Amino acid sequence: MSISLATSSSQRVRELLANHPRVERVDTGTSAGIEFSQGAWKREIRVGDFDCELYGLVEFMDNNPLVCADRASIPGPAATLALIALAPLARAGLIADSPVLMLNFGGDEQEVGKALESVGWTAGLTIHTEEMDLGNALAATAMVSIRTPDDLEDVDALYEEQFGRSFYVQRDESSEWGPNVVLGKPFAAYRLRIVPDSPNSLLTVRLLSDRDGKCGASQIVHAMNVMCGFEESLGIK
Repeated sequence: MSISLATSSSQRVRELLANHPRVERVDTGTSAGIEFSQGAWKREIRVGDFDCELYGLVEFMDNNPLVCADRASIPGPAATLALIALAPLARAGLIADSPVLMLNFGGDEQEVGKALESVGWTAGLTIHTEEMDLGNALAATAMVSIRTPDDLEDVDALYEEQFGRSFYVQRDESSEWGPNVVLGKPFAAYRLRIVPDSPNSLLTVRLLSDRDGKCGASQIVHAMNVMCGFEESLGIK
């Protein structure tokens, strides 16, 4: 079923919706996400509403409840990058101590904490913000003490299992690391560095995203596509 009307307060979201083959009409709205109609069915993608019944990265959501939902919420930018960096570890029970997250932009600390609670880490984290102009790129570095696995490659396998099939979260270990990796692109990029020790090792996860990519408009439209049963890339690529 096509979308008869989609509205958003975000200009970039509206631009993507205007090029979406299954959206008939686009207008300015009050939501930073998308409010949309499929016939008489009114639905919504919110941003940063951790009290919403369905909240999280699309990569972590069960599709069945999502396609039946009236509303769902994706994380805000800081929580998005925190979940990419730490959720695979939290779900595996490998985090040994409170992580540190460094951002080049201001983030909602309460939402980040709630986001990590949703994937099993309830002991909090420390956020440091050092605002740095990287154009439209958002950058984060997560440093976390993890319980050293028997095989260090198990850490790589955790991220591969979570994100290996996702176009919107990509591992990049070879590019010259900087804004150009993600500017104008719909995905977030990450890379891993581990300093092994016993019983705990230090894992550093570096992340980049365009403000309008995985940390913004592209993630919103991606969530809408999955919610509606459309191809995940419609209107984005």
